[in-house]
Amino acid sequence: MLLAVRRAVGGVLLVAAMLAGCAASPEERAHANVQDRLDGVHGGFLERRTHDPTSTGPAAVESLDRYGYSLETTVGPDEITFLRAVGSVVESGGGLSYEQVSVGACVLVTVRFGEGGSDRGSVTTEPVRCPEGVQFDTEKGVHTVDVVTTDLETRSDDVGEPPPDRSVCLSGELCTEGGG
Repeated sequence: MLLAVRRAVGGVLLVAAMLAGCAASPEERAHANVQDRLDGVHGGFLERRTHDPTSTGPAAVESLDRYGYSLETTVGPDEITFLRAVGSVVESGGGLSYEQVSVGACVLVTVRFGEGGSDRGSVTTEPVRCPEGVQFDTEKGVHTVDVVTTDLETRSDDVGEPPPDRSVCLSGELCTEGGG
């Protein structure tokens, strides 16, 4: 009986050790979070551009970066570029095994103007080298980071049609878009 209990406990410890070894490291998790942040920046610019695909110059800058989060903005005749700094801080463990890792990246968002009609332009978001002294926007506020990376996947999409406006239905009304 005692041997069976030792084997069961030993098996549980072995499985726990194997699972811990397979888990992503804090740096891997932070890197994955930075890729997610790049994807989020890309998706945000793409969504805002679908609602205003024809603006150019200062009007386009205002609709795309209303709060001025970009480090640099360049307006050209055929495109606008925005430089953003994104990062992630991941904490793990506790006490003597506490670890904090931060990873950051600069991403260049290029909004190309369309020719009109079905060509509504495109949005491309890619990692680029950061200027000196950059502070990174992380989930814990603005920070310097331990690791700056350019090892991220680029995203590029054509600007599509905006999603249809959804009707707001009040209880008891006839609704064509759900609700009720």
